[in-house]
Amino acid sequence: MDKDSLLHALGGTLNADQQVRKNSEESLHVYEQQPGFTSYLLDLITEPGIQLGTQIAAAIFFKNRILNYWIAPENTKQPTSYFLLENEKADIKNKLVPTLIKAYKINQIKFSLSTALNGILSYDKWDELTPMISNLLSSQDQDQIFVGLICLYEYVKSYRWAGLESKNFSNPVMENITQEVFPIIEQLAQTLISNDSSNVTDEMLYLIVKSFKNATFSSLPTYFVDVNKLGLWCNIHISIINKPLPKEVLEEDIVEQRALHPRVKAVKWCFANMNRLLNKHGGGYLTKENNDFTQVFLTNFVPEILNAYWKIIEEWSTKKIWLSEASLFYMISFLELIIETPCWELVGDKLDAVIKHLILPSLQATEETVELYEDDTFEYIRRFFDVNREQKTSDVSAINFVYRLSNKKFKSTINVIFSIINDIFTQRISDRGNQEIAMKTEGALRILSTISYKLDTKSSPCHGQVDKMLETYVLPELSNGNSIKAPWLTARACDTIAMFHNHHYSDVQVLEKIFQGIISCFQNESQFPIQLTAADALATLVQEDSVAAHVSEQAPQLLENLLEKSKKYESDILTHVMDTFVEKFAKSLEPYAVELGTKLVEQFLRLGNEILESQSAGGAIETDKEYQASGLLSTLTTLILSTSHASKIGTRLENVVQELINFVLENAMVVFLTEIVEIMESLLYLNQEVSNTMWTIYQSVIDAFETYAYEYFDSFQPFFVGIINKGFTNPQVTMEHPYAQSMMNVCFGILKQDDMDPIFAHAAFEDIELTILAMNTRLASVLPNFLNEVFDIYHNLDAQNAFDGYMLHRLSLLRILFASIFVDPVNTMNIIGSKGFTVEFYKLWIKHSDDFQSVYGCKLQIFAALAILKTDVVKNIPEDLVGETVDLLINNLAALPNAIRTKNSILTNEISQKDQVKAEEKDDDENDEYAEIGDFNDEYEMDEAEMEALKETPIDNTNGFEEFVRVFLSMQQNEPEKYHVLFGELDDSKKDMIQELVRVTQQTRR
Repeated sequence: MDKDSLLHALGGTLNADQQVRKNSEESLHVYEQQPGFTSYLLDLITEPGIQLGTQIAAAIFFKNRILNYWIAPENTKQPTSYFLLENEKADIKNKLVPTLIKAYKINQIKFSLSTALNGILSYDKWDELTPMISNLLSSQDQDQIFVGLICLYEYVKSYRWAGLESKNFSNPVMENITQEVFPIIEQLAQTLISNDSSNVTDEMLYLIVKSFKNATFSSLPTYFVDVNKLGLWCNIHISIINKPLPKEVLEEDIVEQRALHPRVKAVKWCFANMNRLLNKHGGGYLTKENNDFTQVFLTNFVPEILNAYWKIIEEWSTKKIWLSEASLFYMISFLELIIETPCWELVGDKLDAVIKHLILPSLQATEETVELYEDDTFEYIRRFFDVNREQKTSDVSAINFVYRLSNKKFKSTINVIFSIINDIFTQRISDRGNQEIAMKTEGALRILSTISYKLDTKSSPCHGQVDKMLETYVLPELSNGNSIKAPWLTARACDTIAMFHNHHYSDVQVLEKIFQGIISCFQNESQFPIQLTAADALATLVQEDSVAAHVSEQAPQLLENLLEKSKKYESDILTHVMDTFVEKFAKSLEPYAVELGTKLVEQFLRLGNEILESQSAGGAIETDKEYQASGLLSTLTTLILSTSHASKIGTRLENVVQELINFVLENAMVVFLTEIVEIMESLLYLNQEVSNTMWTIYQSVIDAFETYAYEYFDSFQPFFVGIINKGFTNPQVTMEHPYAQSMMNVCFGILKQDDMDPIFAHAAFEDIELTILAMNTRLASVLPNFLNEVFDIYHNLDAQNAFDGYMLHRLSLLRILFASIFVDPVNTMNIIGSKGFTVEFYKLWIKHSDDFQSVYGCKLQIFAALAILKTDVVKNIPEDLVGETVDLLINNLAALPNAIRTKNSILTNEISQKDQVKAEEKDDDENDEYAEIGDFNDEYEMDEAEMEALKETPIDNTNGFEEFVRVFLSMQQNEPEKYHVLFGELDDSKKDMIQELVRVTQQTRR
């Protein structure tokens, strides 16, 4: 290969001109197919005279070659010439570490080569690497030691999950590497700790600590079970924490920059490793079982670690040392883990000091947080109020610590906690001009918020006095004067009121004062954080009837206000408040529902377009915008459900949301699929029919299956079930209609996929079954072809052993056959017979009947059995199977009353708004009058029962008991011989059950 043109191509990948970059990449695609090319890149990385930019480009391209072409995947469409041959792989393994030794000081090259090394380990065994690591670490040369640590880190990171599936969770790779290499690096660590600091030694310490993390990640190697060895390593961690930080770290004013220093990162991981040791192996939440090591760790190690932490906390609280937010997070999290262990007293004895000198300082305002409030209010809100932002900061862990205390040790700790915050509140009352006390008050309010759910319990020191406490300590912070002097504290006070979700105010005057204070804060246009938290507080207060009555008339204007604010700021709080208002003030909002829905749609479309523009420009995923857009869809769904008694509004809302749904579907914005399906499903429940607009929306959904939607079939299932129940039951829709044809094409397409998903298959079978019931006799003309295709799919899946009884069940076929028999018993049983499947059908029915005894399951089996028995089909099946049919009929009749009770119980406890409407509109024709019929126990699985109970089907309005009694009495009167054959020989208990059933049914008709 031509070296100069290759170097030119590599350099061109860094060119600012897009066309030059494109041409260079095309040239490299030609080069990379030449044998030896990838290995040759390693030579270029270290060759003198080559520009640094070109060497970096070579390292990046080398990394990408390793990650993408080390192993050829099955069914790859790439030419084989792209993939590395075995002799070149061996050459790369020989060259990679020596190249890293020469070039590791250039960060970009170090990152690319170490990533490539990890890639090789993930694809391939590299037995020679372990002795190579030992040799490098045993060297006296700093470069070799450093690269040895890089190799060790990548090695243990790559194998940290090894052995996870073994019975004892032992990691064989870590067992070997810890025995062979860790004795070397523990000596090295001690030497580095005792030496003066430098950037290189700090990076080495960082790699050592991260290697320990990965070596103990999934299981604890035997090497560390040795208390002497683990003790040494714990001392190494504590010594790194206690080693004074380099001068340049403390001189760095920007805290975020400090946190990036390798020593600061090493300290963070020291705290994290101690936390993980306790949590995963030493008796914390993630410890699988308490064994000898757990007891040893809790008895011998935790007290020593805590003693070290007490000194660290003392020095930190007096500002003698500085710790990063992440370090504080892990240290406080360690203390939180202790709460539920036998070591609790070690923390409990010092709880007063822990709260005063660690927890409160982590929660209170500081000069930095006040400055953030003033300079960047949106960032302040993200940092301190939006709960869905995962952050490893001291205030997050402090809140977790306080919550865990209140949840697990409330009686023994509440007096200590309350005494501390009470003192601060008292100081605040007596000296409201003191800024330092005001800052402490924020910490006290955050603690108060966290324990709010327990404050009115009998063991609480303010039991029965919560109203008075809020009036005394929180209400003053809502004043206009305070919002000018300490607006950040007013925002926190509003948030505190919001956190008292479950508190019921007994003092109406206190409630009125707090409500007026919150309204005043909500109207404070100059302070957005105050407005936002006041809105959240208002959402809590409107649960009080007197407040709701005040707010009700203003609800439309309030919602419009919140919508305008949500255009300026993406907040989970606003979403929650809007949801609460829409649900609480449904009647007041009803006249404005369409207008409100239109604004929600407009705002979603604006956000959606911004997200698409960002993606097309190659930008990062805008999670905040996605959160906000999802929140708007959630509010829209709540709006639809809240207007569920006004179907005219529902029809207009369909037109409003149509553009939004099409936008999501056409742009394949799959992150919002769940929400738009819920919107479509809600509209179907609201309108109880499929309008022309909804059919158009349905067609848009079907169109999506021409490109990407097959991968998300299960997401659309609730909507498809709604279309079948509300649309396919329409007599004007036949099986020849494109609507029905397209549904069946999608379902059969799912079932015929080579890589069929069993969950998708189960849903597809269910849609076919429900379609048969919905179409009823309109299916008769196509039933033979229909069932032939179903049988072909069944036999194909059976040959693949796809019916495992868990993900995919043979009941799926049975249910389709039950539905077909109910609709057209003669043709269906003839087809079953022509397939030689009659006996097998009955075997499966007898075997699985009990597995399908929800209300719907019992009814479908009853209807199928009755269809066989009341027609001439019964003459064409063997006599013994006739008796089985009668038994199956009676067994399901006996099981149905209990299934109804189970369903009613679930609906009473779990019913949603839309299902409540449906239940109220539907005739209660199968009530508990039949409770005494049948002798049975409730063995129905509640989780499965819940799903079945909330499921709508086309036969819901058909009464199973009445249908049986009608057929039974008709046969008794008009076909006595047939009646005698089928029911004459039943035992007395079954006859009595039938007589009781007839009596109750006739009685309820009167």
